[in-house]
Amino acid sequence: MYKIRDLSQQKISLFIALYLGILLNLPIFYRRYHELHYDNTLSLMVEMVAAFALVYFLTKLVSFTGKTVYRVLLSIVVVASVAAAYYMIIFNVDIGYGILASALAVDSLDLSKESVGSHFFIWLIAVSFIPLILLWGSKMPGSSLKETRFRTVAIKIVLLVVSGLACWVPLKLMGGAQEAHDRINNRMMASYGGVVAGSYLPSNWLSGLGLYIYSSYSQAEDTKNLFDPSKHFTYVPPKDVKDLYVVFVIGESARRDHMGIYGYARDNTPNLEKEKNLVALQGYSCDTSTKLSLRCMFVRMGGTRDNPERTLKEMNVFSVLKNQGFSSDLYSMQSEAWFYNKTKADEYSLRESIGSEKRNAGKPVDDMLLINEMKDSIANHPQGKHLIILHTKGSHYLYSERYPRNFARYQPECMGIDDACSTEEMINAYDNSLLYTDDFLEQVFNQMRDKNAIVFYASDHGESISQNMHFHGTPRDHAPIEQRTVPIMVWASDKFLANDQNRQAFQQLQIMARNKVPAYHEKLFDSILGCIGYTSPNGGIVEQHNWCHVPTTGK
Repeated sequence: MYKIRDLSQQKISLFIALYLGILLNLPIFYRRYHELHYDNTLSLMVEMVAAFALVYFLTKLVSFTGKTVYRVLLSIVVVASVAAAYYMIIFNVDIGYGILASALAVDSLDLSKESVGSHFFIWLIAVSFIPLILLWGSKMPGSSLKETRFRTVAIKIVLLVVSGLACWVPLKLMGGAQEAHDRINNRMMASYGGVVAGSYLPSNWLSGLGLYIYSSYSQAEDTKNLFDPSKHFTYVPPKDVKDLYVVFVIGESARRDHMGIYGYARDNTPNLEKEKNLVALQGYSCDTSTKLSLRCMFVRMGGTRDNPERTLKEMNVFSVLKNQGFSSDLYSMQSEAWFYNKTKADEYSLRESIGSEKRNAGKPVDDMLLINEMKDSIANHPQGKHLIILHTKGSHYLYSERYPRNFARYQPECMGIDDACSTEEMINAYDNSLLYTDDFLEQVFNQMRDKNAIVFYASDHGESISQNMHFHGTPRDHAPIEQRTVPIMVWASDKFLANDQNRQAFQQLQIMARNKVPAYHEKLFDSILGCIGYTSPNGGIVEQHNWCHVPTTGK
């Protein structure tokens, strides 16, 4: 203990730089070595130097604040980095803006809690213990010579500049070399420096946190300042709009390649496959996490900025329908209040308020609770021209908590956060959750069968699943395809299809499905309006983006 008490701030800074920059990143270095496509050994050496230099730069920067603040700030960096390392190493998760936005948002704490178990806290305590003991157990003695204070500050400044350059210069040079190599090989890769910053601790979560804070405060969208299509374009309604019901079901973490209706080997969508008025499209999500996808999937193409935080530029399609005279209700098993406010729904209820209803007392928070809310919404709007938005729990991990026991068809399942689950167990539980989604959607359709109605379903993103691993939220520029491969479906009632115009529009969807034409989130805005029967003479609906557009035939 005596030696620890006598450790200088300089030695502690070096240790933390080695501990966070090198030791915690060792598994990432190993993984990156096998992912690099250009001069692996040199690239890895550059990245190791940069990772060490960055942490050392941070310690030097913080050292100007005094010993107490130095201890507090570096303790936060240590604990946060160790927490991030748990998910990076154990679950192979890329820590970025999308993950942090989901984890830090107050209205999504339930999802964060579901990914935290006792193993996480054991890891957090064990791996943080040594650096925290050094930070708080040492007196960090300074120089005994008063006249050296200026010299000490000067040395700190020199070390700060040198460590900053040691981080930036090699990355800059290596990035330039990679770009030249890629030009020769006729390929375009993501920025080398950007990929490195997003790959290692602590730069990945620090940059993500910076974007989260920036987007939360500096770029907080004011609805009044967003471009409103309904105020700039003319929308002409269909003749039968007065009794029309429109339902949009937002799925969660569903992959279409794990659904029987899309050709998956397991028959986990028996109800959907029997629906004669259902079209299953080859969907692709606009992003890989709930918050980011909700920003870009309901606005016009280009309605968000192409930045990591997907800053909104425009109002969504639901607000357009509201301005067209639709009444609207929204019911959710999640709590993305920022998004719900922008739909301009007349009323919305979140899982907490739905779960607190007397009829739901003692029941788990479950997607099927949305059905009774939907029934009430229909009963309160018997004349139609009504929009219902349902946001489901869907297939987010922990999968086995997403469905009741009578839907546990595929065995064995992954049952707990701390279980060391095989790939088979993970997939079995995931497929069971989609079996439950099939039953839920059937119940939604049942409420609409005798009405003039159209129902849309689209998952927000997919999910990567492997041995004891479950994740999404990988930055979209290098996300694996399973995180972007989603189901998008459209169902229509017989009464809706009795209209010739609606039937012809629905036939265009059937042609898309047969030909397996990609259906992108970014085209939902135009397609929802177009499939309902709306037209716009001055560009409010881009016909090339409208899946239901019936081409005119020349004579």
